[in-house]
Amino acid sequence: MVMALRLVEYVLVRMLLLVMRGLSYRSSIRIGTALGSIAYATCRSLRRRTLDNLRQAFGALDLRQLESLARRTFDVLGRNVAEVANLGRRPFQGLKVMDAGILREAYARGRGVVLVSAHMGCFSRMVAVPRLLGMKGAAIMKRQRNSMLLDWGREFLKRRFDLDVILKTEARDEVQDHLQSGSLVGFFADQHPRTGAYSADFFGRPVEVAPGPAIYAKRYKAPLVVLTCVSLPD
Repeated sequence: MVMALRLVEYVLVRMLLLVMRGLSYRSSIRIGTALGSIAYATCRSLRRRTLDNLRQAFGALDLRQLESLARRTFDVLGRNVAEVANLGRRPFQGLKVMDAGILREAYARGRGVVLVSAHMGCFSRMVAVPRLLGMKGAAIMKRQRNSMLLDWGREFLKRRFDLDVILKTEARDEVQDHLQSGSLVGFFADQHPRTGAYSADFFGRPVEVAPGPAIYAKRYKAPLVVLTCVSLPD
């Protein structure tokens, strides 16, 4: 039964991405935004968490302002679906790396680069950055419940961008190998870690921080570079 549901999920996701890829880019973005609006209306727990996080970050805002920000956050989440659908046909169009010299200088040292990022903007497009800059790269990904979607995604990223996907459960050995071979290794380190966290203050509140990027950078003497994604009006 579980396998049948996973198969249905896989087919539906692939069909959605194919349909969106067949549309114009602007049309696919509009559909993605609509998906974000649907998620905002139906995912109550995620909506509450978003509002709570925004309230902690922007405490002085009233409820209307917070809800407006939350809706825009979900819009971006939906647009990421459209960006994933379009990765194959327009991976580099409109993608610019600001201050790329910082990353080039770090990469040129030959010790690998710990590339720290976050789930900001249309972050899915960041998988194209190493190929865009002519660098070898890998990214760490949490193991997904649907192994078929995971396998398809890993194969697509390797084939289209020569990007290796390291599963978190296998990161200890594989990150070492990639850094020692001089590759970039991307860490999306903005989420609550399940184990091994460090305590820190964030917006005046105690939080648990993922220590992986700092540990690998120090252990292998690899430069650590922060890279985040911003969606511009054009």
